[in-house]
Amino acid sequence: MSISVVKRNAVLSFQLPKQQHYIADHWVDASDTLAFDLHHASTGEYLAKQYAATDRQVEQAMAVASDNFKQGLWSQLSYQQRADYLQAIADNMTAKTTAIAQADAIQTGVVLALTEQFAKVCSLAFSHAALMLRTLDSEQYVSGASGDILVERLPLGVAAIIAPWNAPSGIACHKLASALAAGCPVIFKPSEWAAASAQFIAEAIAQAKLPDGTFQMLLGGSHVGGKVVTDTRTAAVSFTGGAQGGAGVGRVCGEQIKPAQLELGGNNALVVLASADLDIAADNIVTGLTTMNAQWCRALGRLVVDNRVKASLLAKVQQRFANIKMGNALDSETQMGPLVHKGHLQHVSQRVADYQALGGTLIQATQLPVLAGWYYPPTLIDGLRGEQTLEEIFGPVATVHGFDSDAEAIELANQTDYGLAAYVFGEQQQAWAVARKLVAGVVKINKVSLFSLHPDLPRAAWGKSGVGDEGTKETFEFFRGTRVIGVA
Repeated sequence: MSISVVKRNAVLSFQLPKQQHYIADHWVDASDTLAFDLHHASTGEYLAKQYAATDRQVEQAMAVASDNFKQGLWSQLSYQQRADYLQAIADNMTAKTTAIAQADAIQTGVVLALTEQFAKVCSLAFSHAALMLRTLDSEQYVSGASGDILVERLPLGVAAIIAPWNAPSGIACHKLASALAAGCPVIFKPSEWAAASAQFIAEAIAQAKLPDGTFQMLLGGSHVGGKVVTDTRTAAVSFTGGAQGGAGVGRVCGEQIKPAQLELGGNNALVVLASADLDIAADNIVTGLTTMNAQWCRALGRLVVDNRVKASLLAKVQQRFANIKMGNALDSETQMGPLVHKGHLQHVSQRVADYQALGGTLIQATQLPVLAGWYYPPTLIDGLRGEQTLEEIFGPVATVHGFDSDAEAIELANQTDYGLAAYVFGEQQQAWAVARKLVAGVVKINKVSLFSLHPDLPRAAWGKSGVGDEGTKETFEFFRGTRVIGVA
């Protein structure tokens, strides 16, 4: 289907790709459909059916991947050989950056300016993995009592990559590049809600002509993902998604004693101390509720604010809400787009209605566009107790909680079972003191930002937010195990 793309006052034409699986180094037309249709998030326009691999296709892909690993077709290549392939993928991916960005904007509702950044990550992920392999030693020797001891880091086996619908291309390419660099044959299942960009990613990998069975892609929902995860030939699973899906993956991997890397959700606190610059805090609260339309795991969930400045801060935030331009994610003037699909809009709306029924008061001011897409305005909800708002919403909604002491602020921020991200605004010494008592994988002081504090540092998750660190080095090492050989 051809879509009109409005960008910098020019109307461009974009063709959504045909949905296909990539199995045993062949493109296979998708035929089995799922229950839901795909729509343009910004306009509600019908795009296509959702498709899923059959059980037979899953079995074929698993057999091919397993044979690849048993024969060492990919895992036994030298680091240099693997790096050459990965760099070829990076070069291929660069040519598809625009298509990936447009596909993600159409299907997820994230504004094009941001999906363009994610699309550039695709090429960078593979080129960085190639560079890393060129600088690593494949063998390490340690002196022992009876001679040298060999220490090796080796690929675990077939890797399952299950990517989410939010930031689908960047997250997928980070995982794919890491697993392939480690030497694992990969089975990739993109989200059924954002499979268009995955077609371009798979094309870039297929064009590099990796050894037979090194990379395969299966479309589908939880059934397909479950078949891949539960298969005993799958040696490791990297999953980004919701808590329910992550818990299912964790149970299976626990029963089979195989590693699972789980990046799940968060109900992230933003603490505003009385010493904070309220204008800066207000700007960043808006950032936390509008970036990716708040459909990212480190978005703002709980605003924890000193009662002495609460009224002034909320007034400043509401003023900023009024200036936000919501609209088509493909329009270059849009600051905030829609939610990913109608079902998610209904979910967010229902959660807000539930909080209103408990006595919550809404703070809104953003005008919705006159479009048929899945729009919800950035919203704060005041008047609820902390224990009433413990679960993630995953949308542009945050609850507000006042405090009278730093100790109370810390208690409110740590009140949920999640531990992904937190933010503290205030005079730096005081902010640091509070930050060091928060239960979260990352705490950012005086700024809300989508990207990591440093590209080489891990992205950690505590509690219900996940298991296992992610990062350029951490995800690569997740797919490898250690073997030590020496004379006893």
